Amino acid sequence: MNGIYGRAATGLADTSWAVNEAVARVGAKGEQLSETILNGFGQQAAVMHDLRVPIPGFKANMDHIIVSGKRVMILDSKMWKPGFYWSLGGVNRRGFEKVPHTAKDQTWVSEAVSRHLKGTGASVLATRLVIWPSRPNEPLRTAFLRVPGAVIIPGRSLEAAARTFIGRTPADDRIVSRLAELIVKPSRSAAGYR
Repeated sequence: MNGIYGRAATGLADTSWAVNEAVARVGAKGEQLSETILNGFGQQAAVMHDLRVPIPGFKANMDHIIVSGKRVMILDSKMWKPGFYWSLGGVNRRGFEKVPHTAKDQTWVSEAVSRHLKGTGASVLATRLVIWPSRPNEPLRTAFLRVPGAVIIPGRSLEAAARTFIGRTPADDRIVSRLAELIVKPSRSAAGYR
């Protein structure tokens, strides 16, 4: 069942994860940049946006998922300040400033999706963090950054990464149906972030 399911930033009515409303708006912009690129693959794969993490009582979402055949790629879009990001001794930095928000282990997301898809034959990859610069004309470098349980993709490389992931086999119907249960429904208050 190839196609486009859901819309990015639908669930941003709950912004409790953000420091403030401005941060939530910036996050929504990153999701929408990724959505624009990923929707171009809707004929070749199932492209899904804004899904609940399948953990009861958990409020966080998954920004995007691509299903190609039985393979599942989870993508979390981020919009960070430009700079040189790097890791050493388990500490992440931008320049010389510590940036602990960049070091959160992402393993639990792919594990939760794997449990949700148990019995479908799905192969769930480690989460991909798609990093966009908050100021587009300034460089953001992540080659030396490590995030546990995640693979980092610069926003400018998202199209190539999606193209490499997507194969010739259509998205598995059972996997898409199971994931579609998690798509966040739009709310009136989330409309302000579009």
